[in-house]
Formats: sequence, structure tokens, C-alpha cells
Amino acid sequence: MNNFYKKSLLSFFFLLFALFSYTVAGAQEISPSPPTTFHLTGQVAYANIEGGFYGIIGDDGLKYQPTNLPRKFKKEGLSLKFDAKSKNNMVSAFQWGTIVELSNVSELKTDLAIDERHAMYVLLKRMAAFNNKDLSQLQQIDTLSKQLTKEQFDSWVSKYNNYTLRYVDIFSANSSSITGACYYTRELVNGMTLNGNTDLAMMTFTISHSSNGWKLTDLDNLRNPIFDDKTDVLADLKQKALAKYKTDNLATLWQ
Repeated sequence: MNNFYKKSLLSFFFLLFALFSYTVAGAQEISPSPPTTFHLTGQVAYANIEGGFYGIIGDDGLKYQPTNLPRKFKKEGLSLKFDAKSKNNMVSAFQWGTIVELSNVSELKTDLAIDERHAMYVLLKRMAAFNNKDLSQLQQIDTLSKQLTKEQFDSWVSKYNNYTLRYVDIFSANSSSITGACYYTRELVNGMTLNGNTDLAMMTFTISHSSNGWKLTDLDNLRNPIFDDKTDVLADLKQKALAKYKTDNLATLWQ
């Protein structure tokens, strides 16, 4: 076999190997990740792209492109609650948010402002991370916790159980930042307070919007002067919450 044919044969095998490697790498790159299912609330938004379509802006601050939004819910500004499964193996020409398949879709009937719902989403996620004693879950929603070590976090959450968000007040809000205050309770693992083992706390907060949605970016735990009164503060707060939300456990609002 002369040198010309040897070089041609080597070139052919090299090209074949390169094509095979590219195909395998490409297949690995585009292989879909496992779908995730989640429950969320949000508002319907009309996107005037490529002829237009209806998407959902979640209370988490992220955009979702549903594949099967029922016709009766295709109304700009309509509030919904739904279960969604991310469709990681699908692509869209719109490139508008995460592609999801919906189930259990229903209208969310509430008088609460969208800003308050954004704040509740973040605060409830934070409470859930404490209850689950999950630092990674906390760091997904709370930028201030990025510097916490596992040991620091474990020491912190070991003192309390059953964090429950009770009430939220909004002070100011715009498209990039929301400030307010919230009341929440937590149960002391050891020790007693005026209200048995239930500790009532107040916190001012700032949540900020980025490409990753709404995140907690500032907070200040406060001692409310009324806590020193003889009145039953928890009972008063419960009445206030029931009047506004019809519940004093905000985690149950839109289950």
C-alpha cells in the first residue's frame, strides 16, 4: 500500500473517530435532565413574540411557558395556582421562560397584591428550609445565608422547630425590590417563654429580583415593644391574620 493510500486511510479513520466523538458528546450535552414537579402560584401574561402566546409569571419571579394552558385561563393578569412539570427535553422558538406541562390548574381567588405574594413566596420557602433543617434549600432563596457553614446552620436551627409564617406587611415595592415586615412563630426545643414553648418573632426584610427570581437580600430581626405587654400578643395576631387571610398559618393559603 503506497503512502497516498495510507494517508487517505488514516485520514478517513481520524474523521470517523472525530464524528463519533462529536455525536457522543452532543448526545450527552442534549440529553434531558430528570423532570421536576412543583406547585406554584402566578399570573398569566401575554407575550407578543412570534405571533403571541400566553405564559405565566410565577410568584417566584420566574417565567414559565406552559404547553397546555387551558383556553379558559388565557386571560392577561389572571391569577392561577397549578402544579407544573418542567419539560427539559423540549425546545421552543419563543425562548421565554421554562417550558412546563401543567396539571391541577385553577383560578387563584385572592385580594392580596402581587407584591405581597412575592414576599410570601420567599418567606415561606425560608421557613420551610428551617423546618427541613436544609442549608442548601435555604441558600437557594436567601442570599445572606451563602456564607453560613453547615455547622453554624445546624447550631442555629437546633434550637427551634415548627417555624410558621403568621403575618406580612409590605412597606414599599417596585419591579426590582420589595421591603416589609413579617411575624412568625417557632417552637423552642428547650426552654419556656411567656406563651409556653412558642416564641413569637418579628423581622423586617428586603427581597430583590434578578434573573434567578426573587431572593431575600436583607433582614433585621426586631424586638417588638408590644411583646413586653401583659396582653396575649399571639391571640391578637391570630385575629388580625384571620381577618386578612382567613388563616393564621400562611403556608396553608394556596395548598
